[in-house]
Amino acid sequence: MAEREEGPRVRPERVAREIAKILAEVTKAVDSVVASPHPSPESLHRLHRQMRRLRTGLALWEALLPGAEREIVHPLDVRVKRLSRLVGRIRDRDIAISLLGRFDPEKSSSRDIVRVERYRTRLQDDARTGRELLRAFLRSERQARLLDDVGERLRSLPRSGSFRDPRRAVALAHTRTHDNLERAHRKALRKPSMERLHRLRIRIRRARQFSDLAVLLDPRHERPFSSSMVKLQKDLGDLHDLDMILVGLDDDVRRTEWADRLREERRRLRKTILKTLRSSLRLPGLAGAPRTRGSGTGLVRP
Repeated sequence: MAEREEGPRVRPERVAREIAKILAEVTKAVDSVVASPHPSPESLHRLHRQMRRLRTGLALWEALLPGAEREIVHPLDVRVKRLSRLVGRIRDRDIAISLLGRFDPEKSSSRDIVRVERYRTRLQDDARTGRELLRAFLRSERQARLLDDVGERLRSLPRSGSFRDPRRAVALAHTRTHDNLERAHRKALRKPSMERLHRLRIRIRRARQFSDLAVLLDPRHERPFSSSMVKLQKDLGDLHDLDMILVGLDDDVRRTEWADRLREERRRLRKTILKTLRSSLRLPGLAGAPRTRGSGTGLVRP
């Protein structure tokens, strides 16, 4: 087999610059949320997405660093993760409120109207309180220089000789994310529980995020995800939203026609997702994923 051509050298400075660009977007999104008395669902979604991208970048950065430097960066990543999870919990409430928009009082009983409106009021109160807490946490972390410290660690490069080989680190990390995705796919096929389908969604998202970053660093890693993979991720996300809302419903709201319609929608969506998973001989989008010596074949059998 012919040797693959050598691509442009991946230098640590380049990795740092690309992650710094993501950090700049996170900082902008954080400041926007802190400055708003009532951050919109769109602004929280943007912040959540950028924080997840930053964590993907920091995972790669840690893989390049020598042990002493990695011990400095890792606690910063843990703090970013904590904030991201808090944003995610508020996003769950926003999604539940948006689904209440499907409730039609004119086609519902007076009993259901009372139950759903009481539930809506509680969700809105929780969302408002959650936003206040989030803004306080974000403001506190900004004052504690969390994002500034992340930027400083990206600029304060250790001796070049102490870095691990960046190109090999990118290849290994890329392979690892795809291997994790394949394992999640196999488990979801074997037992499609709510937790395993949600894990599959996370693995798809992480693999796509890393692929985007890897392409910026080394075009040889360009392996676009198929449209079917993108749709699968979206469907899994919609299913998870329905799962979380239905699991958290109060007993009286669970007995409404609105909740019945959500359960029926969940059944249809779950059936579509399982059909997609079972109809593929291999996970869509991974046919050309880069492999390193000793890695698996990339095949996933139903």
